[in-house]
Amino acid sequence: MRGVSGIDYRAMKVLVALSNKQLGETIRHYLKDSGVGQVQLVDSLKEALHRMQAFQFTHFFLDFDFGDHGGSDFAKFIRMCDGQVSEAPIVMIMPSPSKDKVFAARDAGVNEILGLPLTAKQMDARLQHLGAHPKPFVRATTYIGPCRRREAMQVYHGKERRKTMHKAHQLPKGQGQRAYAHKVA
Repeated sequence: MRGVSGIDYRAMKVLVALSNKQLGETIRHYLKDSGVGQVQLVDSLKEALHRMQAFQFTHFFLDFDFGDHGGSDFAKFIRMCDGQVSEAPIVMIMPSPSKDKVFAARDAGVNEILGLPLTAKQMDARLQHLGAHPKPFVRATTYIGPCRRREAMQVYHGKERRKTMHKAHQLPKGQGQRAYAHKVA
């Protein structure tokens, strides 16, 4: 089954890592009903690490409060892994999003954030967005994850005015800033 964005849901291999088993089951059932190929549900960090050793996941759904250190630290761990798994999209699920939590998740390399309560429409929209608008991946000394820029950079195609403005205000040889300030004023 292909989504609207062209993602082949059958090829997706998803790890759902949530400390809330009921919510995890709901997300797992939604993903399976949407046609996702393989969905594995874990509720502990130890189990998540064990599954990651045995399986190559293409997507992650993480709980912000997952494990002893939290979902943000687990997201950082995923980003530092070797291979394709390090660039897999991560969707962070937050019970009560706040500015600090959102910044922590963003800085950990999370692709998308979903606040509770969840709806099927929200989850579908996030999956479609991930497939339709993949972000370039960044590997820097202090950050590993998708590019955090929200707006596409626009390339300016008009006349380059800086060069002409610079030439118009060029000073004759031997004159300093005082002469320039007098001409401008």
